[in-house]
Amino acid sequence: MQHVFVFTALLLAPLAAQAAAPPWAATNPSGAEVRIALPPPEDPRLAHLSWNKVVRTPQGSIVLACVAGEFHGNHGGGCPAVARSTDGAQTFSKLNILREFGRGSDYTCCGNLALGLAGDGALVLLAMAYSGDETNHIFGWRSADDGLTWTAVDTSTLGPDKTGSVFGNVVPIAGDGLAVLGHYRPGSRPHTEGIWMSVSADHGGHWGQPRRISEVPALEPVLLASEGRLIAFLRSSKKPLRDAAAAVGRQYVAVSDDAGRTWSTQLSALDAENPATARLAAPCAVEDPNQRGELFVLTTERTASKNQNSRIWLWRGNARSLEFQRERVLLEFPNIKGSPHTDLGYPWLLHLEGRRWLLFYYHGQKRGPCPIWMTEVLL
Repeated sequence: MQHVFVFTALLLAPLAAQAAAPPWAATNPSGAEVRIALPPPEDPRLAHLSWNKVVRTPQGSIVLACVAGEFHGNHGGGCPAVARSTDGAQTFSKLNILREFGRGSDYTCCGNLALGLAGDGALVLLAMAYSGDETNHIFGWRSADDGLTWTAVDTSTLGPDKTGSVFGNVVPIAGDGLAVLGHYRPGSRPHTEGIWMSVSADHGGHWGQPRRISEVPALEPVLLASEGRLIAFLRSSKKPLRDAAAAVGRQYVAVSDDAGRTWSTQLSALDAENPATARLAAPCAVEDPNQRGELFVLTTERTASKNQNSRIWLWRGNARSLEFQRERVLLEFPNIKGSPHTDLGYPWLLHLEGRRWLLFYYHGQKRGPCPIWMTEVLL
């Protein structure tokens, strides 16, 4: 029952006098506070929060989307959910479950999410649903009232069993509407591997036919637009044949200079500091609002070594050269023997002002309560 007390204390205490973070919490090397942004619901069926995405609306609210379930993975019962903050992420509303999945439902889990803003200011959320490797579909919603209510959109072109997973950002494309990326997975036809793209010409109300833009064995594409280019960061899912330099978890970068019509994919320098002891989860990538064309990429290194901590690293790069340099650790997760709090990752950035950003991520038990955390970082 100790974890219940900690979560409740952190939720109820005023910001200026919150209880100390538990010993298994990550630390920010800058000394900035690390705290729970969204505590696990009391219902154990929804207590595991993961795969968080965050945007600020034109009205100034912060909307956080995540998957709430028993655990994340095959048959984990995850459901797409959203929460709002109108006070700059000091507090968030109760989770709004947009659709329930689980045992006895049409799909047994929500697998991942993509979140963004349409040209008309509405929020657009897409969520993958699946039942292991048997079947899958993409569901979607729009909110035209600052995240208060959500209306289902037409995703019939994306499933069932046509795509697989959706991930990352919903990105505006000049003259073409919105774009979203995902990866094919087992259960889909005719492809079970590679990266797909779909475009909406009506602010996310309907989505076009998915098109395969890369054949590389990769997962969870993160899409951004910079310097007139579309750039996608892809996490490799297996060691490619005939490529001794590649490794599982290493990042590819895909680029399009014609609004997504054609793409080229190459292996990047983004990798674990020591690939022999750690692997990368999906990255987060954003453009520096103070210097166009300069990119920040966050990589999560999950360690397999008892003598090493998992970390979230900051990389800097350029949209034109696509060269990236490892800079520093933004978060470090203690490796505590016997601790059940070993599930972590998927950082997501929200710009505040100047060099100030909020960093959101999940960290908790693999099967059981897992909060969404936040901290402030300077980039």
